[in-house]
Amino acid sequence: MSLLQWLGLSGSSAPDAREPDSLREIADRVATLPAEEARFVAAFAYLLARVAGADLRTDAEEQAAIAARLETATGVDAERARMLAEAAIAASSHHASSDDHLVARAYRAMSTDEERRRLVRCLYAVAAADARITNLEDNEIFEIAAEIGLARSEVVGIRAEFREMLGVLKALPRER
Repeated sequence: MSLLQWLGLSGSSAPDAREPDSLREIADRVATLPAEEARFVAAFAYLLARVAGADLRTDAEEQAAIAARLETATGVDAERARMLAEAAIAASSHHASSDDHLVARAYRAMSTDEERRRLVRCLYAVAAADARITNLEDNEIFEIAAEIGLARSEVVGIRAEFREMLGVLKALPRER
């Protein structure tokens, strides 16, 4: 059963064989949405989960931040956002290296520049959920931004909104 089917969002069309497995699994959770909208939400969720798992773990704050961003940025209801967050985290950890670039490329193809900027802002918000954006998370965000075609200067501008959370700028415990 795909992720879209599990979430009750699967469309009636057959999955594209070139589609990343993770994208299909997550999109199946939003099967009641039109197929393209479900793919968009699935890609958005996967990329959020990718940043949350950049340090090889996803804590409860990050999972809650993913769900909250899905709800506000994509318009899905709170319960569906929570289920999508869980599914995206599972898919991202299971398919990681094989699907990361494919999902980012799919998101690039179906998004506008404004939607890409919104995604990067959400990526930083998820990374900041535990009050600290690690270097691993920051680097992952820059990598995703490059994959979705967002200029580095735009990412730096968005990143500045989260500067107080950047681990690289925080004092070390011995420096406090």
